Amino acid sequence: MRVAFLALFVLLWSGTTSAQSLSDNDRALIDAARRNDVAAARVLIGRGANVNAKDDTQQSAYLISTSEGYVELLRLTLAHGADVHATDSYNGTGLIRAADRGHVEVIRELLKTPIRIDHVNRLGWTALLEAVILGDGGPQHTETVRLLVRAGANTEIVDPSGLTALQHARKKGFREIEAILTGKDTAATMARALLDATRRNDIEAARRLITAGADVNAQDENRDSAFLLAGAEGRLEILKLALQAGADLRSTNRYGGTALIPACHHGHIETVRELLKTAIDVNHVNRLGWTALLETVILGDGGPAYVEITRLLVAHKADLNLADKRGVTPLAHARQRGYRQIASILESAGAR
Repeated sequence: MRVAFLALFVLLWSGTTSAQSLSDNDRALIDAARRNDVAAARVLIGRGANVNAKDDTQQSAYLISTSEGYVELLRLTLAHGADVHATDSYNGTGLIRAADRGHVEVIRELLKTPIRIDHVNRLGWTALLEAVILGDGGPQHTETVRLLVRAGANTEIVDPSGLTALQHARKKGFREIEAILTGKDTAATMARALLDATRRNDIEAARRLITAGADVNAQDENRDSAFLLAGAEGRLEILKLALQAGADLRSTNRYGGTALIPACHHGHIETVRELLKTAIDVNHVNRLGWTALLETVILGDGGPAYVEITRLLVAHKADLNLADKRGVTPLAHARQRGYRQIASILESAGAR
């Protein structure tokens, strides 16, 4: 009896001293991790702080970086011996913690390590189950599911209620996640997700989808593609990504216009500038009978943005005398509207 009591005492004592035995550097490192103070963390690690040391809440600098989405801090802890099999008070790994919150970049980093993808925590959930059950079905959690499935996560594991991740996704109406889990994460699904990301100007989501192979030229029922929409809406960074991914410069929207024409229409100077670095046809005529220059004058307000766009188009050899369907030239339209600066630019360039 005495031996059993002593054994129990030793077990309990050893289980409660991890926090008490933390060094000052270890405690300071955990505090720095909570603040995401990477510079301080780097100094403390250099002084011997342990990235795996846990406080009385079972938090370590490494585990904090996973749950909070601190990617640079995570990389630092991994570079200094982070135990990827370490678990928190719920017996959850860093991967489960990151999946819970949809920290996509953290998940990307963790999937480069030997972390157990199908580890089950005390709630009976894997990272995949947690991403669906606790996620909102939005872009971050959808990409989380995509990454886990591509990394080989077991989609047949059930939670304590007997439901799979797919069944949870269906119950919650997460259609894109359902498509991923049923192997129907098709090109069309990814293209729709990319269009949605472009509409929201969600640059990181667009980057991830393009990297995963989403087609920047795929057009929906309105003839919008990520490339064309980025041009029309002035989504400059997404436009650059689309151009790098092979955007079709000859593709046209429902009005028969290239990406350049609506960019000019809406006064997106930097978008126009970016498109003019390419081989896009500056004199393409849409179904309304307008070129980019005509649209700049006809649909613009003659203000500074449209003046600058006119300069850019002139500098890139726009046909100054290409008239609309009624035979009215850009210069005539500018004069009719009282756009003196634009008219002056066109006259100086030889427009009639």
